[in-house]
Amino acid sequence: MRTVFHIFIISTTFLSLGCESEELLSPEAVHTEYTVVQAEIHPDKLFPGVRFTKTLPLGVPYNIQHAELKLVTAYLVKNEVQIIPLHYTTEGIYKPRYEFYVEEGETYELIAERDNIYIYSKTVIPYKPSVTNTNYNAGSFYFDADVSSKLNEVYGALWIISRIPPARAIDFFSITQPASIVNTSVGIRTSSLPEKYRGPVYSDSRYIQVYAFDVSFRKYFYSRKSGQEINDPFIQGGGAVEWNVQGDKVIGMFIGITAGDIIKID
Repeated sequence: MRTVFHIFIISTTFLSLGCESEELLSPEAVHTEYTVVQAEIHPDKLFPGVRFTKTLPLGVPYNIQHAELKLVTAYLVKNEVQIIPLHYTTEGIYKPRYEFYVEEGETYELIAERDNIYIYSKTVIPYKPSVTNTNYNAGSFYFDADVSSKLNEVYGALWIISRIPPARAIDFFSITQPASIVNTSVGIRTSSLPEKYRGPVYSDSRYIQVYAFDVSFRKYFYSRKSGQEINDPFIQGGGAVEWNVQGDKVIGMFIGITAGDIIKID
């Protein structure tokens, strides 16, 4: 389940473990276990399942067999009407017994329980971004785009270079504010191109891709960028990141994401 969300989760805020005693204790002694929820839900694809794992102590090599949770009770509520039980399959992933395709505009709620810890999250599946204009800022070497907004969505954009070998931005530069009015024009930009892609030889190889996210992604994006870099917050701890799952010592994202078309920059 290596996803867009997992790739962009590297930089985050690490859980404070008590600085006054940290030097005297081993990682195991100060470790606080968190339940981890992971699901990235895309329209026009099969529902991918939800992964439930637990954090491991700092310094312990990650092993899915040690981290996965096999005894979670979980179900979905689709569009506030349909209840869909989830069942353990493998490596902490829980899926419905019958596969189904996700559609734009649908609402999914996750309700789960693990060892008397109750977990809840809700997400809306965004619509495919409608890009109305694109541009290359030759002074600052980034791409920007205008998107026709929809409610309950925020947007981010990545630059792409199509030459061999191809290249893609490793993170979003920013995530837009949620719009209060439908079909207003929202501007979004990518990070700046690395210097090696700025020359005229790449002028026919430059593309932009806009992503639409459930609105909760914006708080997550900016809170995880404010902290220290660690190897993986899903392994090491919770911190001050604003996740969109609720529950005592529960972290993670249960999030709807929709990728837009890859558009050539003229």
